Amino acid sequence: MHPRTTAFLLLLVVALGAVILGVERYLPSTRELREMKKGPVKFNKSEVTQFEIDSSGGDGVSLARDKGIWWVRRPFNDHADPDKVTKLLDELLSIGWIERVHRAEFDEAGWAKTALDQPRQKLRLMVGSDTVLEVWLGSAAAIEGSHYLAVQKSNDSEETAYYVAKTTLPDLLKPTPKDWRDSKLVRLAAEQVTGIKLVQEGGQIELVRVPGKAGWILAKPLSTRGSKEKIGELLSTLLNLEIKDAVEVTTGAATAIEGGTATAAINGQPLKITLTAQQDETTIQTEITITKPQPDSLETKATVSHRRPIFTVLSKSLADLWSQPNDLRDRMLARIETEAVAAVRIDSQVFAPVLLEKKQESWFLRRHNKLEPANGDRVARLFEALNSHPIRSYASDSAANLAGYGLDKPFLTLTFSSADGRAMKLFFGANAERTEFFAKYEAEPSVYQIDASLLPSIPQDGIKWKGLGAIRFTQFALRKISLAMGTQPPVELSYDPTTAQWTGARAGRDITAMIDRVKADRLAGSLAKFNVQDWSADATNAIQALKTPALRVVVTLGEPGTNTGPTRDIEMNFSPTQPDMDTALYFGQVDKGPDVFYVTRSSLLELLAPVFKSE
Repeated sequence: MHPRTTAFLLLLVVALGAVILGVERYLPSTRELREMKKGPVKFNKSEVTQFEIDSSGGDGVSLARDKGIWWVRRPFNDHADPDKVTKLLDELLSIGWIERVHRAEFDEAGWAKTALDQPRQKLRLMVGSDTVLEVWLGSAAAIEGSHYLAVQKSNDSEETAYYVAKTTLPDLLKPTPKDWRDSKLVRLAAEQVTGIKLVQEGGQIELVRVPGKAGWILAKPLSTRGSKEKIGELLSTLLNLEIKDAVEVTTGAATAIEGGTATAAINGQPLKITLTAQQDETTIQTEITITKPQPDSLETKATVSHRRPIFTVLSKSLADLWSQPNDLRDRMLARIETEAVAAVRIDSQVFAPVLLEKKQESWFLRRHNKLEPANGDRVARLFEALNSHPIRSYASDSAANLAGYGLDKPFLTLTFSSADGRAMKLFFGANAERTEFFAKYEAEPSVYQIDASLLPSIPQDGIKWKGLGAIRFTQFALRKISLAMGTQPPVELSYDPTTAQWTGARAGRDITAMIDRVKADRLAGSLAKFNVQDWSADATNAIQALKTPALRVVVTLGEPGTNTGPTRDIEMNFSPTQPDMDTALYFGQVDKGPDVFYVTRSSLLELLAPVFKSE
């Protein structure tokens, strides 16, 4: 081989070797690519029982998990902030590295700039007494938001791995040891709390959540409904007490606090609070002792049974904790769960009992041993009026003297029954002058003063609960409509349901050609769903007026879908409420029955709209 060719090939081999070394050195290997995809830090978060953070500034903190709760164990012993712990562990698992670096790539000065030999923070994760991972945080790298990291796994036989990685660890590791303390005095979910007991110098208040509901009962010193809103505010204040500072106490003092004698450590007027909560199948009781704050102060001293320090706590609503029983009572007359009510009974001293029953989500009125559709809107307004009516005052918390409130012989009684047979009674009474009105539940001693404006929402006459549909029929059953004004001859419109054709006559004259089919259909539709304005409680004047009706409407019905067979007539008569006048309201009656209704003049005019073709 020619010497020149040999030299060229040798040079080519050297160059190729340099390229291969460069690729191996600066481009990630297959293994590194796999690690890059997974991230440099991997561990089982649920197995970690302890971690330690040490900083170059000398501040260090150790945290440990015991029975599912994270604790700060160094430099003090207290609950840790679970949100901070979770955020840190999640961030470790989500670190994405940009580049893996090697010590050999740096000279001494360059390596010193990474700060990996003297890291700013060292983080050690442990399972039991075994270290599973160490992470060292170095200085910021050239790429924005990136830092140098060193990672050492306990089961990794290789040397420590160094990375340039995108991470928020510097911000998460900045807090001082005291910042790892749980900033909430009590960490419970509001829906888990089933009982609250407040004991202060003036007495004791006990609140109990109603099982299966969001409501509360004020069990002591009264037995009455609690205010969902006020108790919710009280509970929110308790569960959001923010810790501003903490003073560690000796073991003996801590034991005294846990034993419930912490008042010596807290000067002032203490309030003792016991929270009962249900977590899964476990009942938890938490005792809090808190000093009454100075007027307008947003902070005070507090201790809690499961933590040792004496805390300074902050809240804008500290005064809520010193509530009086009346502050926590329900200000509304009723909290009726309308979906659970299956029947309503209204008893009064003047009228026969009103019986309302719910069948398949519709309300019916039982009259004369028969069920007929009830006025559903009026039933809904009854519930709305009761549930939204505020109590004017708490007249008495004793049932010893009900005569003064007219409740020994109530003029009105409401009974609400559920499908399972339970019943709740609400009595209404008045003073002798009937200038003040009161209400009382059968199962409670308390007497409430109410406003008279509620009473019109509870009509005592059964007719007022009757449905507003005067007549109902299908047009397939219609045979004829007869309309007569006063003494004039009626207009008779005959309908054939098999052909949907109209024919007409007046005073023996055929008027079929004059009928507008669309208008006639509209008249039939209006009559088929004819609603009244209201039913009259006193029919005396109406019956007299209807003896000479201003308008008579007769609807003839037969078997639906056929034009033969037997028929029946439904007759409706209308008269003005004032004789010989065109009044805003008219009396009405169906088949000369006992019930008389009101209908507006405008509704009547719509009914009497011409059915003839326009000329």
